Amino acid sequence: MSTKKRLPDMSNWTAKQIHEFWKTHSSADYWEEMSEVEVEVRRRPRQPVSVKLSEEDVAALKRIAVKKGMGYTTLLRVWIKEKLHATKAA
Repeated sequence: MSTKKRLPDMSNWTAKQIHEFWKTHSSADYWEEMSEVEVEVRRRPRQPVSVKLSEEDVAALKRIAVKKGMGYTTLLRVWIKEKLHATKAA
């Protein structure tokens, strides 16, 4: 008797339902049912911006970034995105 799990039909599921399913299931249980696909990922071009900060501010950014496990320029991008999003929502 086979105990292999069958992958449910997700064609009518919302992204949230699919997310919830994979949060509680392992893809390893359904590996044989999956097919290989090719995906092309295009990064949006980024424009470099120069911002002058004090040495103390840069040091503080680096400390916070290390605690969060990311680079300080990534942290700056995240903070700017969050502020832009909050400003749009207001």
